[in-house]
Order: sequence, then C-alpha cells, then structure tokens
Amino acid sequence: MKNFRKSTASIGLALAASSIATGVMAEEEKSPHSLTGNVTFASNYVVRGLSQTNFKPAVQGTIDYGHESGLYAGFFASNVSWYGDAWEEAAPGQNSAIFGGVTGQSVAISNSMETDFYAGFRGKIAESITYDVGGIYYYYPGKYSIAANQAPAAAGGFGAKKPHTGEVYLGLGWNWISGKISYAVTDGLFGVADARGSYYAELNAAYPIGETGFTAIGHVGHWKIDGSMDVWKANGRSNSVYDFSDYKIGVTKDFLGFTFGAYYTGTTADKTTKVANGTELAVWGNRYGKNVGDNSFFITATKAF
Repeated sequence: MKNFRKSTASIGLALAASSIATGVMAEEEKSPHSLTGNVTFASNYVVRGLSQTNFKPAVQGTIDYGHESGLYAGFFASNVSWYGDAWEEAAPGQNSAIFGGVTGQSVAISNSMETDFYAGFRGKIAESITYDVGGIYYYYPGKYSIAANQAPAAAGGFGAKKPHTGEVYLGLGWNWISGKISYAVTDGLFGVADARGSYYAELNAAYPIGETGFTAIGHVGHWKIDGSMDVWKANGRSNSVYDFSDYKIGVTKDFLGFTFGAYYTGTTADKTTKVANGTELAVWGNRYGKNVGDNSFFITATKAF
C-alpha cells in the first residue's frame, strides 16, 4: 500500500508537470500575427473637418493586420459622395459651379466609395512615448469623365486631377496625447493638381474621464495645400486658397458591445476667394450650395470583431 501511494503521487506529479509544460508550450507557440476589424455606422463621414457625404450617413469597415514586431497593414472602405457633389451638373444643361462663365463641368462621375490601403510600423521610444510611421493610398473606384476639368485653364478647363491620393505620415504619442503629420507624395491631392508637398498637421487627445467609462476626445489640425493648379494660376491665385484649420470635440463610451461616439466639428474652410473677373467663389462649396467644411454634430457606433 505504501508503494502504491508513492506510485500514485508520482503519477500526479508527472501529470501536473505535463500540464505546466503544455501551458508553457502553448504560451510559447502563441501566434505573432493578429487580424482585427470593425464596422462603423456614422451619421456623417467627416475627414479633417470636411464632410465626405454631404452631411449624410456612412457605413464603414476596417480590417487590420498586425505583427508583434510592430509592422501593420490595413484596409478601410466607406461610402462617399464628395467628388460627384462637387463636379456633376446640378441639372441638365446647367453647370454645377460657374467659374468665369465657363467651367466645362458637364461630366459623369460614378464614384461613390473610398478605399484606403495603408501600412506602417509602430513601437515605443520610451515607456510612455510611442511612434507610428507609414504610408496610405486613398483610392476612389469609379468612372471619371472629367477631361474638360483636367484640361488647362486656357482651354476652359479646371486643370483638376482624379481624387486618388498618396501620403506618408509620422506620428508621436505620449500617454493620452498624440500628434501626426501627413505629407502628400502624389501630384494630385484629392482632385487638386500640382499639390505634391502639401501637408496636414494634427494634435489629438483621448482622455479617460475617471471611472465613468467615458473618454473625452479633442482634435485640432491644419491643412497647408502646396502648388498652384492651372485654374488658380490663370487667376493670380495658388492652391493656398484651400488652406484651412479644423477642430473636433466629443466623447466616446463602450456600451452593449459597441463603441459609441458623439462629436462636434468645425473649420475655417468657409472662406471665399475672388477670381480675375470679380466672381466670388466658395472653394469648399458643392453643387447643393453647401460648404462641406460647415460646423456639424455627428454620432458613430462601432462594432469590433
């Protein structure tokens, strides 16, 4: 009996050791890769203070790949309407915007989606200081019959580009504050030609409010548009007519498996400029008579998976 108890104890110890070893092995074999995503419902899709949907709702999705080294890549998609809103005819035979009496904007634009492809590397410089460096390409699938708009201003065109845009960025973070600068590397910047070298600088904050579960959100940014596309050259202006600053304040909270957000945003993009013939032009206006940089309140609901 004594030997049996000793044998039983030995078996128990062996099983315990085996269990611990299995646990250690499982921990050691944990994948260095991760794949996450989310779906967002927004009452208005706002980027850098500008509505991308003419102040209407958007449905968005994101897929992110991450590696334990800090390498990441991802894809984002959302419905949009801004390019068509700016360029299409308001009615048959009527141009959407009059520029010196001729615009050549009797065009067909089928784009209704934004797709973003991005990749980068993030990590820590110190315990509470993070960095993020990478690049992003904004691609807007669709048909663009905008030959007249792409033509030189001397030919009655706008000298515009298709909206596809590439940027590189660098971000730094400290606790709940972060900053980021995005630099345009393509000649076209969301339809604006000769804009390589433009940049958007921003400062963001996400501050947890005690034990309430709410997070206060703050944002300020400034967009500096470089270069001078044909239509501005012909009128003694440059792409700087598009420069503006923006801000956003809001709160977020996790509830019922979703992250809800409520925000208020505003810009200085409501300015106008005069062209050679004295016409006053709202540079961020669209064919509905709205300024896409107008102040607005919007809400979001995000489900992560």
